[in-house]
Order: sequence, then structure tokens, then C-alpha cells
Amino acid sequence: MFTACRPFPGITHITDAMGVSFTLIEGGDSALLLDAGYGTEDVAAYVRSLTEKPVELILSHGHHDHVLGARWFDRCFMDAADLEEFRLRTGSAQREKVKRQAEEAGVAVPEDFLTAPVPQPDSLRYSGMTGSFPCRGFDLGGLEVLALCVPGHTAGSVVLFVPSLGLLLTGDDWNPCTWMWFPCSLPVRQWRENMLSLIGQLESASGRELRHVLCSHQPAPREGAELKAFLDYMTEARLQAAEKVETGTPVDARQVVCPEKNWVLLFDAAK
Repeated sequence: MFTACRPFPGITHITDAMGVSFTLIEGGDSALLLDAGYGTEDVAAYVRSLTEKPVELILSHGHHDHVLGARWFDRCFMDAADLEEFRLRTGSAQREKVKRQAEEAGVAVPEDFLTAPVPQPDSLRYSGMTGSFPCRGFDLGGLEVLALCVPGHTAGSVVLFVPSLGLLLTGDDWNPCTWMWFPCSLPVRQWRENMLSLIGQLESASGRELRHVLCSHQPAPREGAELKAFLDYMTEARLQAAEKVETGTPVDARQVVCPEKNWVLLFDAAK
């Protein structure tokens, strides 16, 4: 069962039964969908119930909780750097794991969940640069959206920016609990530098302040000021003093926690 909120005109933030969120951005002529969730429900049918306009699906990165829902679409796009991760995370081992997780959570899965094909993403082709980040603009009809490759959570992570709203859609490049401990993640310091650069370059290029953020693991908007404060909190001193945590993997995982804000940054200290 999907739930949704409409925090801004033309923006519908959707959460699936497994608890991951994705966003429909609708202009006067067409729409973009950023991510498609776990795929345990027919995402395409739900989106068609929200808009009759043509919709293009962009995947923020290759992880299963964002891409398995692409099975309900004929076509999707993502940064080419994440194609190998996409293939891994749509494979049989990962689908078996998701099926078990869904059953434990009481979420029904389609009979063909383990076998349904997921379309191989077309490479998202950029037309220019915003500062140091490859960028492509979309005119949805009275609403401009920028798609930018911002390596961090994965090498091919893509974010969307809606200049007229000062709205950034971060995928997993930022959540109040941000994970940077995967093999495909960049070193945590490079991620932080990229995010700080992104904010400065977007604000400079658009002449607008970053006001709002939509995350993939939050059902409602966050303030742009919170993202900035999160990045400011993750200082070099705190990264160096980060406590060790167990992830059940060989990764030397460490975390920085801000209890007052419920912020967590989990990263691989070996990078």
C-alpha cells in the first residue's frame, strides 16, 4: 500500500509498503519520477492514478530499494557508473533477501517477484555542467528540473534540483541517517566535500537558497538548513573520533551520532 504527501505544487512524495520513498515531479506537459522503491507493488499503476502526463523514470543509484520497482516500467535512466551495482542489486540473491524481508514485515510480494525482468537502464546523458557536476536540465512545462551526478553514496548517485522551489531531492546522498560504508560508496570526506560544493554551486547558479530537501528514507520534507547543519556537524575531528560499529561485514565501519538531532553518519574508516 502506497502513502503519499504533496508538500509543494507539482511534487508528490510517495512511500511504499516497505518504507522507502520516491518522488513524482509534475509540470504542465510531462513528469519525472525519481526512483521506484522495492517493487512489491505496481508503482507504474499508482503513478498513472496521479497523473495522465508522460512520465520518465530516473533512478538515483543502483541499490535494490530504489530500482526493483523499475520492473513496472518499460524504460528507465540512471548514471552509467552505477550499472554494475544495478545488476548486482536486481539479481536473484538480492531479490530472495528482499522477499524474506517483505514476508517478515507482512508485506505481500507478487508471484513473479523473483523472476520479473527489470529493464536495463539507459545511461542518463548530461548536457552540461553546474559547477563541477555533470548536469542535464528538464523542462516539464513551466517547471525546470536539474539532474546532477553527485558521487557519494555510490559513484553514480544522481540528485534532482527544482530551482523555483529551492528543492533538492537527494536520493541516498543524504538522509538524516546517511550510510557511506558500502563498497560502492566514496570516501566519507570526498562525499562531504561534494555535498558542500553542490549546495554552494546550486545556490550560486540558480540565485536561490536551498530551502527544502526530500530524502528517500523520510516520508516528509526536511529543511535545507538541516542538511547544511548536518554537513557542518560532521567535522574532521568528529570523523576521526567516530566510534566503531558492527555491520556483519569485514568493513571497518564507524559512526558519528548527534543524539539531539537524531543524525547518524555511518562510514568505512578504511577509505
